[in-house]
Amino acid sequence: MVTIFIVDDEAILHRLYKDVFSIKGHEVVADAYDGSEAIEKFSALDPKPEVIILDHRMPNKDGLQAMKEILEIDPKAKIVFISADANVREQAMNKGAASFGLKPVTIRHMLDLVESAVSD
Repeated sequence: MVTIFIVDDEAILHRLYKDVFSIKGHEVVADAYDGSEAIEKFSALDPKPEVIILDHRMPNKDGLQAMKEILEIDPKAKIVFISADANVREQAMNKGAASFGLKPVTIRHMLDLVESAVSD
């Protein structure tokens, strides 16, 4: 089982990911709908989730900024960075993402991204 924190501004994706991950035996321990909320919630989580699924385009703080702040709190955080913008892939990976998924991400690919993030 992997513990997961979902950060995405699309509520429907939260429901979809939660359903899929629970079927696979993983647990969504927290979720946030923008980058600022993600930082607040991540700071308070104890224990920290094993994987953070982090969207790029969100209100208040984008994924790259949120990732930077999360990694300042916990340099070992495993972040699966998700974006519809392929141009941010290199930046996300260089700044510490464990893996990158291009939206729309298939369910199978999302599971693979999460599982590969924890196996590294």
